[in-house]
Amino acid sequence: MTLDQRVGLYEACQQLSPIHPEHATLPIQEGFNWSSSLGEANFERLYLVVFRSVLRATADIDLLYEQDELAHGEAIEAGGLLFYFRGEINERGESLSFCLWGNGGQALRASGSPSHREAMGFVSQMYESYSLERYDLLKVGGGKGSFVFRPREGVSSPQDLGGPGQPT
Repeated sequence: MTLDQRVGLYEACQQLSPIHPEHATLPIQEGFNWSSSLGEANFERLYLVVFRSVLRATADIDLLYEQDELAHGEAIEAGGLLFYFRGEINERGESLSFCLWGNGGQALRASGSPSHREAMGFVSQMYESYSLERYDLLKVGGGKGSFVFRPREGVSSPQDLGGPGQPT
């Protein structure tokens, strides 16, 4: 991929946005404008990591935001992050965030960063439940093509974290 093609892909990714008010609970392929954003972009495969959560009423939103900012900064430094969508928390405490990467190795490298590991340490304190989904986002048919969201092995199922202070 040429530099111009990488820049074009990055710019296309910045156009991703929700197309449905319930995007946090819809399958990832149904909640966002994938075709209109990435339809013209030049790629065959990207790596997508989706984090769905239900926030505890007692969660420290400021601490969550701070940890998220630190982990996001380290993800950028690791290289390969094309787009980060930070979801809003709905009235039921549900949220969906995702990272779109050039490949899974880049995501794995970033997930080992100190800030990311520290942020993961707060999961049981901050969330009633969460799930982590991983996909290969495949563009098929060339040109405008269509997309296949192929689940990767190791996709986490929803985790119920129990009540406050309970072990996970």
